[in-house]
Amino acid sequence: MGIKAHGSRTVVIVISLVLLVIAFGLSAAGIMSPSWQVVDLREFQSVHHHGLWLDCTRQHLLSLTSSSSSHRVIDEQDQPLHCTYKFDHSAAQIIDENINDVDQNSAAGESEHHQFYGWHKATLLCMVCALTLLIFALVSGMCAPCTSSCAVLFAVFAALAVFMSFVGDCIFFFAAHRVDSRFVTGLVATYEQAIGIAFYMHIAGTLIAFLAFIMSSLSAYQMLRTQQYADQTLPLRY
Repeated sequence: MGIKAHGSRTVVIVISLVLLVIAFGLSAAGIMSPSWQVVDLREFQSVHHHGLWLDCTRQHLLSLTSSSSSHRVIDEQDQPLHCTYKFDHSAAQIIDENINDVDQNSAAGESEHHQFYGWHKATLLCMVCALTLLIFALVSGMCAPCTSSCAVLFAVFAALAVFMSFVGDCIFFFAAHRVDSRFVTGLVATYEQAIGIAFYMHIAGTLIAFLAFIMSSLSAYQMLRTQQYADQTLPLRY
């Protein structure tokens, strides 16, 4: 019976480790992606992807069809992304010049969204901490089937990782829905930014990590109970 229970706990821990690996991959991919906020600036014929640390632009290309004088838009996915880092000092200088020249420069309104704001840094800090805690959880989880102390550490690190990841998601979500972050002002229109695929990837990673935390907590609890029962049933020596 004890061997069967130990085997079932090991299976649960292995499944939770696999879930944490998936969560780590989704979270890391979300952080690396620039598609946290996406806006189609039709007057500039370009789609802008505003990330946490990386901003990219993809141009719309128009071609004249041979059958008529109407234009058709080439599939934008075939066009390359042109990206800049938010922390690039040379790019930041150009952005500041555009903002200062708001009356003469049509890109000034959009340039504000390429700055490295405090909420970007706070979101990144929480999410990077979550990834680091996930690594600690994976390391302790590999030793969890052997000792109950590692199983407890596994659950604790998983819980902290989920918490930090959730805080990062909340910071981004509420900051992205502020008026100054949500809307981009052009020359002839105001455009609303949509939440991009990167946010949903990171949310999925957070939810999967939460599921792994529940499983790791159950296995740690069972191991502690088993150890406590074994300590109580040890024969007394005189």
